[in-house]
Amino acid sequence: MVSSTQGRISTKDYVYLQLKKEIVGGELLPEAQINELDLSKRFDISRTPLREALQRLEIEELVVRLPNGRLKISPVSVEDARSIFSVRSALEGLVTKAATQNSNERDLEELRLLTELLVKAANLGNNEDVIYYGDQIHHRLYDMSQHKFAVKILNNMNDHIMRYRRIGPNTSHTRSKEAAKEHLELYETIAAGNAEQAEKLMQKHINNSLDAAIQSIEAHLQTQNCK
Repeated sequence: MVSSTQGRISTKDYVYLQLKKEIVGGELLPEAQINELDLSKRFDISRTPLREALQRLEIEELVVRLPNGRLKISPVSVEDARSIFSVRSALEGLVTKAATQNSNERDLEELRLLTELLVKAANLGNNEDVIYYGDQIHHRLYDMSQHKFAVKILNNMNDHIMRYRRIGPNTSHTRSKEAAKEHLELYETIAAGNAEQAEKLMQKHINNSLDAAIQSIEAHLQTQNCK
């Protein structure tokens, strides 16, 4: 049973956060059917808090309702990926430019350490750590930028961004190593204080991530069509 001591949050909040984590992380695959009975048994909860949790996920478009009233995990598509990454590219380029202009020695040291950890993880073939340290680098740049409006929009998009971000590196060792090289070049450019070039490199990095995500999406859709 879900304990009330789970982070001292309510049952419905715990279930919501757990299901969101599994959707964003890819444990619950796109278009997978949601069986409320199975979930209520899994979490040992009644239908009411479960449905409240699912309703929140539906509002956030991580879950969609079918014409028959049943729910499924939101599908992924090349069109949605392009839309999400185009917005992300523009905003993260802007954030990276501002972060470069605002950087100090402490910022650069933290970025250097994170970049080294990412490169090491890529060389070891640890894709999960590549994703983790990549996320840490991006959020460190958010903080450095002091661009609160761009960061607010990116944070609001974060679940959908992360869902698509995980598709490429999580399934491709090649992409992980490429991403590591891109982050290393990005760090060196930021450390050199070249804000304009840093903006371009971030946009290039995100576009390359999009290409990897599209390949994975197409492979997923092909698998679905074969079922």
